[in-house]
Amino acid sequence: MSPALPERLRRLPTVASTFVIAHLGPLGAAGVGLLAFLAVYGPAALDPTRLGWLLRDDFSQHLLGWLFFRNEPLRFPLGAMEGFIHPLGTTLGYMDAIPWVALLLLPFSAVLPVDFQYIGPWMCACLMLQGATGAWVARRLDASVPQQWMVGGLLVLSPTLLARMSMAHEALCAHWTLILLVGLHLIPQRSARDAKQALGLALAMCVFAAGVHPVITAMVVALSVSLCVRTALERQLPWRWPVLAAGVNVGTVLVLFYVFGYLGTVRTLGAGAFGGFSADLAAFINPLGYRDLLWSRFLSALPRQGAQYEGFAYLGLGVLFALWTALVLVARDAPQVARLWRRFVPVGLVSLGLFFFALSSHITLRGELVANVSALYAPVMRWVEPFRSSGRFVWPLYYLLALGSALVLIRLPRPSVAPSLLALTVVLQGFDVNLGRGRQGQEGPAWTTAPSEALREAAEGRKHLVLYPPQIHDGSGRGCRAGPREFPLWAYRAYRLGLTFNSGYVARLDDSRAQSYCLGLDDDVRAGRLDPDTVYLSIPQRIHEFRAIRGTRCVQEDRLYLCVLEKDAASPGRQATP
Repeated sequence: MSPALPERLRRLPTVASTFVIAHLGPLGAAGVGLLAFLAVYGPAALDPTRLGWLLRDDFSQHLLGWLFFRNEPLRFPLGAMEGFIHPLGTTLGYMDAIPWVALLLLPFSAVLPVDFQYIGPWMCACLMLQGATGAWVARRLDASVPQQWMVGGLLVLSPTLLARMSMAHEALCAHWTLILLVGLHLIPQRSARDAKQALGLALAMCVFAAGVHPVITAMVVALSVSLCVRTALERQLPWRWPVLAAGVNVGTVLVLFYVFGYLGTVRTLGAGAFGGFSADLAAFINPLGYRDLLWSRFLSALPRQGAQYEGFAYLGLGVLFALWTALVLVARDAPQVARLWRRFVPVGLVSLGLFFFALSSHITLRGELVANVSALYAPVMRWVEPFRSSGRFVWPLYYLLALGSALVLIRLPRPSVAPSLLALTVVLQGFDVNLGRGRQGQEGPAWTTAPSEALREAAEGRKHLVLYPPQIHDGSGRGCRAGPREFPLWAYRAYRLGLTFNSGYVARLDDSRAQSYCLGLDDDVRAGRLDPDTVYLSIPQRIHEFRAIRGTRCVQEDRLYLCVLEKDAASPGRQATP
């Protein structure tokens, strides 16, 4: 052993304590995020072996994407799987299963429990990073440790992020990436080193977001390009650097989209109904969220259109107070603020542009149409329709207002007043934001029970589990939707038995292939052409078709019928029902 090694080991505690002290603000704010997650979901949601609570909403789609992916060999595009919605197949990206995390865990799949989920830990990490990132930005602006905690805590209590968790959209919870990029616009670039660090972080966020969710990626790319503009205006680097960085960011995302199968695997990326899932002009002061959940304890709900929950962007009383105070301070010191235009003009213009897109083609105020700009979008509808939930693009402006107003309070002319105003802001936010009853992570229906003996016996030596008729659809309703809605239960059991499964819900689907498969399956069953390697799950209304086929055996289970063609049956075909 090297003599220097014991000395290095003795220095480790000192190095660790130095790191903790130096990063006390971000670490403390991350702790606030952890406490918020425990208050909303409870500690049981952090148990990776608990799956029952993930049955609700879209959680089951994301969970099944990971479970089926881990049962298959790695193939291109990364995250592609053939066992789910078999034989059509899909990808991790279209299952909203956070491809980077699934790919990171795949090498360890053999040693991980059969029942394993990362949705709860991921959402907890997002809340912790939300706080840590806000505190880090405040730290770069010379805020004290308590001020860093308060800025981070204020962002943790963002109703927009908490509402997204309640909607079971965990991949869309990486709001900390937007906070980081907005913050990088506001942090001074005093040297070429600062400028290079900002450009490097922007590229890292583009790479990260491309393996998380396309909507997050689109906003990250827009903010990264505006950061390149800001860097060029600062002139700490030759203009070639930011121009090259902008091109690299966009090119890297396009390549990764192809690698992850977002591009080139589905014919139609459009989702239809653009303009319905928008934001309202009053979104920042409307506490009405998904499923009519009121996120304020003090403010009343404002009118909105039905699907505008996607544009939910309630700031909270604390942030609204900070924003009002910040505007007063900025107005009083306008000449000095104007000298900092390079910091806020690029990000402000991009955020306002994305906010305009969030309003979509039908701009509303309190749910009433005030402008129809459909003609503006008509020539580019092919490109904007994939982002039909345009209301989500309100988030960059949301965090510019929230983070920017908090940072203005830090830079008050009288520094002694800043802690009191920030504390009042956090207290107002904490009292106002409705965190619910803290039971979101409670166990759901017991759908993750082991497959029954009848199903195990039917599946022995077979490869496929087929729901008949299938339930295959995407977010736009494309596909075949005649089968039972409780397909996640059977998909989980197929996973436990190592079988493929023919039904499911995905973000995007090739409708022509889906229709061809469903019609072909229908023709095969009616003609008596059953696959001996398949276990069929028939609804009661269609069981007579299986009973009319020679050599089939059917048993009832969970309101459906398990039917198999005996492998030693001679030439299967139709026969008269006795």
